[in-house]
Amino acid sequence: MDFMLSRATRVTAQWASAPVQHAVARFWRDMEMTLSTTGFVPDNRLMICLAPALPPESYTLDVTENQLTLCAADDLGAVYGLLDISRHYLGVAPFWFWNQQQFEPKPFATVPEGRITGPAAAVGLRGWDLSDAPWLSAWADATENGWEMIFESLLRYRGNMVRTDKQADLAAAMGLRPVQNPQTPLGAAPQQAAAENPEERHKIWQDSIRTLKTSPRIWALGIDGMGGDPDGTASTAALQEQWQLLNATVPGAAAYILLQGETVALYQEGKLKIPDSVIPVLTPAPSASSAGGPGPGAQHGLWFSLCRRDKLTGNPMTAYPGGDTAVNGMLQGAWRGGVRSFWMVGTGDLRPSLMELNLTGALWCTPDTDCAAQRTAYLRCTYRAPDGWALTDSALEDLSVCLRARAESAVQAGSPPQPVGEAFLTRSTRLFASAWLCGKTQGPIQELAALLPAESYAEQLAAYQQLCTSALENYETLLPGCSYAGRATTPLWQEQVMFSVRLYLYALRGAVRFCTAREQFLDKDWQNCFCTLGRAADDFGAMAALLQPKTGFWAGFCSDTMLDGALTARVLTGLMAIPRAAGDGPDYAAWQAPLPGAPAAPVPDFTLYRALVQAETKKV
Repeated sequence: MDFMLSRATRVTAQWASAPVQHAVARFWRDMEMTLSTTGFVPDNRLMICLAPALPPESYTLDVTENQLTLCAADDLGAVYGLLDISRHYLGVAPFWFWNQQQFEPKPFATVPEGRITGPAAAVGLRGWDLSDAPWLSAWADATENGWEMIFESLLRYRGNMVRTDKQADLAAAMGLRPVQNPQTPLGAAPQQAAAENPEERHKIWQDSIRTLKTSPRIWALGIDGMGGDPDGTASTAALQEQWQLLNATVPGAAAYILLQGETVALYQEGKLKIPDSVIPVLTPAPSASSAGGPGPGAQHGLWFSLCRRDKLTGNPMTAYPGGDTAVNGMLQGAWRGGVRSFWMVGTGDLRPSLMELNLTGALWCTPDTDCAAQRTAYLRCTYRAPDGWALTDSALEDLSVCLRARAESAVQAGSPPQPVGEAFLTRSTRLFASAWLCGKTQGPIQELAALLPAESYAEQLAAYQQLCTSALENYETLLPGCSYAGRATTPLWQEQVMFSVRLYLYALRGAVRFCTAREQFLDKDWQNCFCTLGRAADDFGAMAALLQPKTGFWAGFCSDTMLDGALTARVLTGLMAIPRAAGDGPDYAAWQAPLPGAPAAPVPDFTLYRALVQAETKKV
């Protein structure tokens, strides 16, 4: 007969490690959230047994009428087993906390009789990089159990490692293996790791290993300036020395080396030799045809971020440019290329990337996961009808279409064209505006050369205008489309998806209006140029206001400092002085004179802009 899980079910374990204790306490909390006190089944229990013969991180679940027997290979096998019971039978979604999942307690949860197996994940080491998440980190520091919620989410997706600058001890206690910073190999301080004397470096590495050897971790190898030697000889020797020291003190230690820039080429050419037991990790993620290195069967890893924070192409507040389809193509391509030992995914501040993180969690367990099916399953789990019922297949398809359209509508820049984040719009507009203010409008802006190659400022700005105008047309259609699709669901869709669409749309409007203002200026249409710049400043101001929420999903999780929309608005406001000087100077009274109640003294630029727009609106 089936097993009836209730609040009266006893949970016992054969061993009491910290990860198992955390897992049992978490399972009890899940039962309290999802089961009522009205159900009672006497003499039934959930027994957690150690079964070392099972593959690492796996489990079996044998179900009889009166007992659930969870046999686990190790701590993580037990952790994953309990979390899977919670997910499949109690209905607790992996991102239940972040997506504000609502539960309607029921008397029992039924687990069907028989044997259920929980195999190990396909990728060996898999986890999140939380080191570049300033708002997530600040929120977690200020919130009770904040870090625990983050690590719990990773465990629910069968993660087993985490890169974090905070609460590494808590992560380890919950079953995750902290990953050393690749910039501080073997845990040595940066200033120590840069030591040039070989004997001094040897002692630094050895002392660091001895200090850290007692706690489980993923060790980082590497040296300062690695790859600087053209034939890779010195770097190879240093890596071999590091590994020998580590393996002598911590036999069988898990270790990786992050390869970037010129070191990737040295490795792929076979000049940089990496110890066999050390995982070479590449960034950006290699494709099926570019993993390179020693050949078939070798270990490989990848390290990529769903959130780019660079000033020019970053997406700190929106989903990964290209969406889940781009993430899926990259990760499945890497898997086909033999990248199967180590997947590290940068989360950014987590909340903008929940759907993509859901996909990566599925892919590192089952690499042939269907992206569209996974998206639909996530939408079905996350968004409900206002009355709490599940959405229809038609409503789910409408939401999925919106998400695909959002990914396809972003600005694509560079060669070959690649989707860029919202930072491209704020930064590029400020660069063009600053050059205009300074009178540097002859040659192209060098910072934009890779994304907008051109021979002159005018040519570069025209390319920018074309890209933004095309994307704006798509986004002006996307906004009402997403709003209409979301009518069938709860406000969570508005707070998550509509927020990101509005954010990008406001920036696009501001960018296109700026380009239009430049055309008007060259045509000596001074007053329209003046007002168009004011409207562009308003657009970026609206973007900044969107990033200052007081309540709701984003409260405490974002700030305009990420994108500087307000700064962009101020730059454009300052630029308004140029067309006004050309058309209204030197007395600065002609434009305001026809306005009702206009003062005799000249008014500030933005005050005049507001009055002109108001007067134009009244005419209409």
